[in-house]
Amino acid sequence: MNRTSLPESLGIEKYEVVRDEDAIRIAHTWLAAFCPSRTSFKGILRFKTYMWDIMECDLQSEEANLEYCKHEAPKYVIMEDCFGQDEKIVYVVTQKPIGNEHLQDFHIFPKNLAWTMAFTHEDGWIGPKFSKHKSYEKLNKKNQKAIETMRRNYV
Repeated sequence: MNRTSLPESLGIEKYEVVRDEDAIRIAHTWLAAFCPSRTSFKGILRFKTYMWDIMECDLQSEEANLEYCKHEAPKYVIMEDCFGQDEKIVYVVTQKPIGNEHLQDFHIFPKNLAWTMAFTHEDGWIGPKFSKHKSYEKLNKKNQKAIETMRRNYV
């Protein structure tokens, strides 16, 4: 299969691929935090059913975009909405995707899951969707502190 990877389709050239058991662990940790009514991705099929449709949501559309733009983390995970349908894979990136030009269905979140952003093929109508972890304040402070440390060390 010679398709473009999700990060590349978002204009991100540098990324780490996480596969199989490690990817499953990350995906299921995300699922427990943001879709607690589900225990698996079974039945989520590309172009038919969507995790973003059932995920808990704090903000939608333009409000979600504005909140997303305010957040930074040292690293982000990019995960297809239909995780595991083709392969069990997630991507770790340092460059946060901005926008969803091709109207793809995917999630972006910091490695510590402080928050999540679901970009959708219905962005501008139903999506995108932004949600905070139940321990958001504590987790996001860690992200902010890490970013401040990185900036100090690279100045």
